[in-house]
Formats: sequence, structure tokens, C-alpha cells
Amino acid sequence: MEDVLKKNLAFIERFNKPLCDKILSVTSINKNLELNTNLAGQYNLLIDNRPVHSITDVYKEAKDLLNDVKIKENTSIHCIYGIGLGYHIDEYIQNAKGKIIVYEPDIEAMYFVFSAVDFSDNFKSGKLYFASDLTELNTVLYSIYRYKSNVTFSFLDYYKLYHKPDIDEFQKSLQRIVDVVDHNYTFQVNNICAFFRSTLIDSAQKYKAPLLTDYKDIYKDRPAIIVSAGPSLHKNIDVLKKYQDHALIFCVGTALRTLCGNGITPDFVNVIERNNTKVHYDVEQAKDIIFIAETFTESSYLNMDFKKYLITASLETDAARWFLEMADKELVDFETKGTVAYHAIYSAYYLGCNPIILVGQDLAYSDGDCYCKGSKFDGLQCVFDEDLKKYKVIFKDFEKFKEAYCQSVKDIYSEEKQNIIVEHRLKELNKNLCSVEGQNGNMLPTDSVYSLFIEYIQDFAKRHKDERTLINSSIGGAKIEGFSLLPLETAIFEHAPVQLNKNGIIDSSAFKTSVDYEIILNNLKNENNLLRSILPELHNGLSLVQNLDKELERAKIYSSKASSLGAKLIKIYSHLTNDIMLKHRIFKMIALEQYSEISYLMRLDKKISSYDDAKEFFQTFFDYFNKVSIKTEKIISYMETEIAKLEEIYENSCAKS
Repeated sequence: MEDVLKKNLAFIERFNKPLCDKILSVTSINKNLELNTNLAGQYNLLIDNRPVHSITDVYKEAKDLLNDVKIKENTSIHCIYGIGLGYHIDEYIQNAKGKIIVYEPDIEAMYFVFSAVDFSDNFKSGKLYFASDLTELNTVLYSIYRYKSNVTFSFLDYYKLYHKPDIDEFQKSLQRIVDVVDHNYTFQVNNICAFFRSTLIDSAQKYKAPLLTDYKDIYKDRPAIIVSAGPSLHKNIDVLKKYQDHALIFCVGTALRTLCGNGITPDFVNVIERNNTKVHYDVEQAKDIIFIAETFTESSYLNMDFKKYLITASLETDAARWFLEMADKELVDFETKGTVAYHAIYSAYYLGCNPIILVGQDLAYSDGDCYCKGSKFDGLQCVFDEDLKKYKVIFKDFEKFKEAYCQSVKDIYSEEKQNIIVEHRLKELNKNLCSVEGQNGNMLPTDSVYSLFIEYIQDFAKRHKDERTLINSSIGGAKIEGFSLLPLETAIFEHAPVQLNKNGIIDSSAFKTSVDYEIILNNLKNENNLLRSILPELHNGLSLVQNLDKELERAKIYSSKASSLGAKLIKIYSHLTNDIMLKHRIFKMIALEQYSEISYLMRLDKKISSYDDAKEFFQTFFDYFNKVSIKTEKIISYMETEIAKLEEIYENSCAKS
């Protein structure tokens, strides 16, 4: 039995070492586990004298389980609750397309089964993974999830009979994890080039700003208040104004005008928007505020009179990694999660602040409000429709919301077009309405994206609650596990009772840039040369696709000539992918969206056997070569502009020295 266990664990260790450690920690089995036979003489696992598999035919049960699965493609990820003796796992490995994750929270059962059943052949398929808790499941899913993956869920009747509450709770948790993973993956694929473009534009100026990550723990044990624009903010305005000198205040961009309009000057404002949202932070108090931006933040802020600028490079974006690579800087573990509130929380955490107190972080439409009263977006409200028996978002003040929402497009679009944009936004908000648990156990309406943000912040708390005191003073909002719920004044009395000399603390922080412009220039020129060398291949591929389309239209079949052109096309694509995209981050950022569509089609394993198949397949190749060519040309143009700016900065710095 020990040899079988060792063989199984050797495979599991490759993708889930924490699970191996758990299994190896089992020294005795305290529950009633045994091997027995069913009516057909087949081995069965008994847990507390209850058979896990069918008592008549374990193989038919396994086949029926797989047949009930709706999605049977290479893009599938099949999540199975319960290990049993692995009959159903064998069936999935042999006949299901895609990957298989077996979720088994019972470590003793895992130890028992892995000691008795050799899963080596199943592991060798490269399709099988195991997890015993949600953290492990999340890690495994991230490692195998791909663009447009589909996740199925199944379980044996035993678990439905004896563990239904566990099954129901797990299914909800699985859906939340899949939603987060899919949101992150799809968002990155669809927006990776836009993030890069935003990072590249005015990057010469951004390199002049200090990196926040050069100053870890500089405000060690200084209290911090994170201010967001949720509905509860207005309830805390007076308290925040009274005690604003008791903590460093980090404010998200959309809440800045609310604070400044009420006599509160935050110490930091966090902005990660790729759109021009300058109107939200164009305030008289800017000269007293430090602006914290991501590398991809829209660059209009660079022309504003803030006290200081700090740049963060979050590990979630390739654009940030590229930004640091161009300066030969190491990537530091800094997180953003795509939400400015998290960006502010992590900024305070990274700078050493403790405690961290949340204000206006409702993450729900509490008291019928979608945003803080008096904020720029205070033109919406969420009400319960008695006829439809559900919540809906409506305009409380159409013109006010329109003014706030369309600030960045008012000079571009007509008033009629702006009205359409705003109406579309309202429909989108209603489409995304869902419910989350409130602080009193009640259910609150919210946006589905906010529900994801709750997961992110709870994960932050889970990882860092032993390092920091975490407090939520957004009274009336969503429940955030890991944060103690305290009214703001109580939180200040108990955790930030002493007034700070904030000017002295902040002014003593000698934030300075630490990059070498000559290094950046050389790296950018090399990147530019690389892109220029790729362009002829992209143009050649585009020409081949166009010729292929003409041949398909002429022959109306997938002719030998079309096949020959297709082979040449795939050869160019393979070179661009394997020899360039997978080795050079800059081309990955440009090509990933179109590459992902081709990769998805290839994972479907469709055979090109007809004219229609060929048209569908090579239309995707046309999109690749056409769109990637256009994007590459634009990036070259942007890059050459930044190179010229950096050359001027470098020459000036040399002249001064």
C-alpha cells in the first residue's frame, strides 16, 4: 500500500504540493472506511457502512454520470465531487474530452483510496488533477483554464444522498471561483493590448515618477483609511472630517470630489482608469495630494498639479511587467485585481499601514443608493419593483448621471449619442444585478462585478489578517469576511486615537525615481526593431489569407491549392507564435486576443473537411493577420514617439550632470 501511495503522491506533487503534505500528515484513520464488494462482485468503498458506488454495476454508474454531462469538448474542465474508488474517474479519463478535477475534502478518504488504488495511468494522461479545499481548487483552475473553457460539475448519488448540503455549498463556491477565473482570464485576453497601449503612451513621463514599490513599509504601523464612493460614505463624512488627521487617507478617484467638497483633503488618490476621468480628480487641493497610478492609468493626470506622482506595476498585467522589464527592474508582488479600491488597500498595505479601515466600501446598493449621496454619480438608485418582485436600477436624476458618466465623451459624441450611451449603461447595470450577503445576514442587491470584488478583498484578508488589523466601517453594506465591523468613530477611538503630524510624515518620504534612462532607451529601441522585423511576416500572412479566400470562392471546396496555401499560412502563424510571441512579451500583448481565438478553434479539434469549415477557420486567420498587423503598426508609431521623448529627457539629464 505504501508503494501505491508514493506513486500517486509523486504525480500529485507536481501540481498540488499542499495536498500531498495533507495526505502525508495522516497518521491514523479515525473514520470507518473499508473495501467491500457489491452484488456484482465489484469492489466498492464503504464509508460508515454506506456504499459510495452502485451496489449493482459500478461501470454503468460511471458511464451514466459522464453521459449526463452536457459539454463534451476539448475546451471542457470537468469538476467531480468525491474520489470514491475512481471508477468514474477512469470513465472520464478514457471518454471525456478536456481536463478533470476531482474535489475531495475528506483527507482520510484520500489517504485510504490513494493507498489502495494506483492512478498512475490516469495521471499519465495529463488530464487529471485533485483538490481538497477551495484554495487548492482555485490554484488548479487558474493553471489549466484557457480562453472560453467550459466547466461542468458532477457527483455520485452517494454524495447527493448523504452530503447534499456540502454539494450545494460547493456548487455555489465552484461557480464563484469559475466566474472570477473566467472574468480575469477573458478580461486579460480581450484587454491586454489596450492595457499595453495605455502603458506605452506617455511612458517617458511615467518613468520619471518614483515606483511605490521602492518604498515598502515606509509608513509602518501608521493607521490608514481607505475611502470609496459607496452609499455609506455620506454617513461618515462628518466623522472623517473631524478625525482626518488621525490616519493617512487613501481615496479612490470617484470619491475625491466628495471629500474635497466637504473640507477633507486626502493624502493619496488612487486612479487606475484607462479612460480619461480627469474631471473626477481635477480639484484645487491637488497640490496637497499624492497621486498613485498604475502603469496603464490614462495619462492626463501627468499634466495636473499634484504634490507627487507614484507609479505601481501590478503583477496581474503583462503591461506592468513589460514596463519594469524595459527599466531592468524586478517585478514586485503588488496587486490591483482590476479594482481601484483594492489598489488603494494594497497601496496602504504595501507602505506598511496598520490598521487598514474601509469607508464607503459597501460593494452593494444599500439603502437604495448606488453611490454616495452628493457624489458625481449620485443620479442612480436601486429600488424593489413590486410588480416584477425584483430589484432594478433606475435614474434618480438622468441629467446628473449623464453629466458624470459622459464627461470623457461630451466633446466627441452628440447629445443624442450620449443619451444612448447612458441608456445602454442602465440596461447593463440591470442585466448585472445580483444579490450578496449583507452585514446583518440580509441579502442586498449589487452588481455582479462588485460581488467579484468582495471575493478579492476577502482573499486579501485571508492572506494578510495576521499581519494587519482590518476594519470595515462601511456600515450597512456587504459582508466582507476577514474585516471586523466597526463604526468609523469607534474604529478611530480604538485603533487610531492619536493625531498624526501627517505633513511631517509624508514630507519626510523622499520619493525619487530610480530608473536609468539609457537602459530604457536601449530596450525600447530593441523592442521597436523586433516589431519592425515582424511586420513583413504579418503582411505576408495577410496576403496568403486573401489568396486563400479567393481560391475558396473560386472552387467552392477545400481544394488542394487551398490546402497548400493553408499549410503555408499555418507555418507563418506557428513561427510567429512559437518563436516570437512565446518569447517576447511585447508581441504577446499585441497578438494574444487574436491568438486566443485561433487557439480555441484548434482546441475544438475540428477537421477542415468542407468549404464552410475552411471559411470559418481561415476567417479567424484573416482576423489574426489583419488586426495584429494594424496593432503592430500603431504600437511602433507610439513607441517611436516615446523614444524621441526619452532621448530628450536623457540628453537633458546628461547636460545637467
